[in-house]
Amino acid sequence: MSETPKRGRPRKAATDQAILEAARKLLGQGGYAGVSMEAVAAEAGVGKPTVYRRWSSKGALVADAVLHSGAFGADEPVEEPSDTGDVERDLRAWARAYAEKMAAPGITPLLLALTAAAAESPGAGDTLYRRLTGPRHRALVERLWAGVAAGQVRADRSLEAVADALIGALLYQLLTGNADTSPERAEDLVGTILGGLRPTPP
Repeated sequence: MSETPKRGRPRKAATDQAILEAARKLLGQGGYAGVSMEAVAAEAGVGKPTVYRRWSSKGALVADAVLHSGAFGADEPVEEPSDTGDVERDLRAWARAYAEKMAAPGITPLLLALTAAAAESPGAGDTLYRRLTGPRHRALVERLWAGVAAGQVRADRSLEAVADALIGALLYQLLTGNADTSPERAEDLVGTILGGLRPTPP
């Protein structure tokens, strides 16, 4: 997460951008392990103190570099499940689309780096949830509650836990190198989970 610049040392947008681009380049070349504050400074053509004035740690820098990329940028729309009246069909379609997006070329290395950054830096973890996981989690829970209202989903189950399972399983597939099969498995997972959430016939 970006730090507030020190008084008397105004930040320059061009310098910020050069540092973020340098971090993304190094991520593409060597993953999270290939990034260091020294290497980023050298690649960006700035001094190491300049990097540290903006980001307190490698984890915070990598999180910002990934989340300001085209793949995870703030302007990227959050994938929300459709509401066609059939909650299982809608969640199957959502899961496949989300898995396909995350499996696109170049995305998995960024996602791996972001996960590593979140594990190392609490601030990066908060940013990851706020910008990437949280909005999708809320959208899933809202669609599941609509399923409850339609009589398609049981109301006596934790819908937050269901959303946790769906998102967690998708990320697990990507992070373990199974991106190619993730869309199919995502759909199967939706069917399996919702099979246990259907209301019991009277």
